[in-house]
Amino acid sequence: MIEAVRRFWDWSLWPVWWLRRGLLRSISTLEILLGGFGLVAALVTAALLSPVLGALPGAAGDFAPIGMAILLAPIGVGVALGRRAEVERFLNTVRGRADEVAESVALVRPSVASEVLLDTSAIIDGRIAEVAASGFLLSNIVIPRFVLDELRRVADSSAELKRGRGRAGLELLARLQSDDTVLTEIVDDGSTDSDGDVDARLVRMARERGAALVLTDANLARVAELEGVRALNLNVLANAVKTNVLPGEALRVELIEPGRNADQGVGYLPDGTMVVVEQGVSAIGEARDLVVKRVIQTQAGRMVFAQLADREVGA
Repeated sequence: MIEAVRRFWDWSLWPVWWLRRGLLRSISTLEILLGGFGLVAALVTAALLSPVLGALPGAAGDFAPIGMAILLAPIGVGVALGRRAEVERFLNTVRGRADEVAESVALVRPSVASEVLLDTSAIIDGRIAEVAASGFLLSNIVIPRFVLDELRRVADSSAELKRGRGRAGLELLARLQSDDTVLTEIVDDGSTDSDGDVDARLVRMARERGAALVLTDANLARVAELEGVRALNLNVLANAVKTNVLPGEALRVELIEPGRNADQGVGYLPDGTMVVVEQGVSAIGEARDLVVKRVIQTQAGRMVFAQLADREVGA
């Protein structure tokens, strides 16, 4: 009895087995989707026609809607499957355009370099330590050994000012290595030309490693860009984050020195932006309220020209 039930169960499930093992494996996903869409469209059409067909007299009104559904179902599936080639071409076109857009976005928006190489000028400048400590530097810092050797030669210079800058740079490197917010390492470039130009070796090493260059030397920045290397100029960054003031804005600045003209006084904003005050020579040594008249962007940075607020009111 149990064997008979098992055989009946196996016999009753053979259509499902045939669909799974035979038919469905030979049909692509796109064909299944198109066939399903065509079947749904045919059944919807049959449902829309059923009120009209149901109004037929006698038994025709009872069986006509069902017959119409049975008739339209294979037609809908066949028509949908017949458009497979057109649908595939459309999907390939959409996919190709999406790939082109992704490639253009990748070209316009370059990825963040995983490493940045420090030039001697950036190390001596010192501001890279604050940038790294702030968390804005998203890359590991790499110091080529030939840059470290050049820095040591500067620190051993007979000139007192040059020697002081070199020693300050060595102290900065020690700070960077002890900073947990960024990974700093010293590497060799594998070159045996110890007397070669440091800038050329630095640009070549950055290009080979796919790294960016951190520097303050404008000429080296231009050379790096010509060689296809990203140059991160600390001076450009400093100008970008300076306080943005607009004409008519009120400021309070301490005037500390005379300007180029006899009646000018000069003060500085906290970020180092120079403020030139017309007729402000009499207020040197005082913190005065000012009104911004105009802002000029120069190669050296941003300059603000202002006037004493009491003179503005008097005017």
